[in-house]
Formats: sequence, structure tokens, C-alpha cells
Amino acid sequence: MLKLDDKQKFISVKCEVAWAKLSGTRKTPDGEAVPLYTAGMKFVDLSEEKCADLLNFVECIKNEEVMRANDRRQHVRFNIKTPGMAILNFPTDYKVITISLSGMLIESDQYLESESRIPMALSLHDDRRIDFLGRVVSCNLKEENSREHYDIGIEFIDLTDKTREVLASFIELLSSLEGA
Repeated sequence: MLKLDDKQKFISVKCEVAWAKLSGTRKTPDGEAVPLYTAGMKFVDLSEEKCADLLNFVECIKNEEVMRANDRRQHVRFNIKTPGMAILNFPTDYKVITISLSGMLIESDQYLESESRIPMALSLHDDRRIDFLGRVVSCNLKEENSREHYDIGIEFIDLTDKTREVLASFIELLSSLEGA
């Protein structure tokens, strides 16, 4: 049971964990490392009323997040924190500026903490997708055409040999298209 507080009432929804992945660690005040997981949740037996409550909850959080970002974001990302330390993570799209077998440079409207590790996915040609853990190597504020954004260096972590082959094939395809 997932319980959400929308400041007007509590919303309880039954759900199942569809997937979970270790996404990093957090240190407690006494220095102990606590694992953090990102999880995909599937709502179960969701009535029309609960569905409407849930959509309203998401819209309220999204609107609060946009207001905090001074209306600069095109894509909103937010975390829902519960007392049990569970965090729901809503994905965001990033513009890839450059890519290699070891990492990529992306553009984002939001700041990412250096050295943080983030579960990521790349959507490639032929509807292929590779999932990996990305380590934030750098995050630099840029301003172009009166628009602020961050250029973020990401190192690929935990790529399998098969994933690396798919990525190499994709990079080769991009190179051939640039030459044409």
C-alpha cells in the first residue's frame, strides 16, 4: 500500500513493484551507507476515484516543481518521498550533445550533483534501448540565446559486452550519417 499526502488528504493506493534497481547510497548522520533504490510501481485495482485523486496529486506536485524552477523547465522531474524512505522517480528526457563508448555529454535544464549515480536509458535506432548506470562527471551551467541550461558529462557504468556492442553499432551509424 502506497500512502501519499497531497496536503488536503491522504491517498492510499494498492501497488506492486514492477522493477527495482540499486541507484546509489546515502550516508546517515552517523556515517552509515544506506542503499537507495529506484523502483517502478504498478497500480493495482485502481478505481476511477483513486485514479482521479492520483492524477490530481501528480499535477499539484508538477505545478509546485515548475514554480520552484521559475518556469524554466520544459520537462518536470520530481521525487515523492514517504516516511519509509521510498522514492518514486519520474523520468526526464535529455538532449544528447556528444556520445562515445565511455560516456556522453547531455543538456538539461536541471542540475545534477557531481559523482551521483543515476539509472539511465538510451533509446537508439530500431526501437532498441540500453539501460545503464550513469555517473555524473561534470555539471556546468551554460547560457545560450538568453537560455540557461546545464551541460552534464555522464560516464557509462556497468555496460555489458552486448550493450557495448549495440552502443558501438549506434555510434558507427551516427558517424556514417554525419559524413553523408
